[in-house]
Amino acid sequence: MKQIQVWLGHSNYNTTANIYAHLDSNSMNESANAISNVLYIDKIKNVLATA
Repeated sequence: MKQIQVWLGHSNYNTTANIYAHLDSNSMNESANAISNVLYIDKIKNVLATA
């Protein structure tokens, strides 16, 4: 949760916890996969841009 706080720029941990702690495990997995896919696509774009 702390990493999510920093990544989203929330100045207070409680803000992040109040927004995201209620998500069930399936929703959290789906969110993590979506974020991972976006970051992976950006990584591939960067690799291709430097090739």
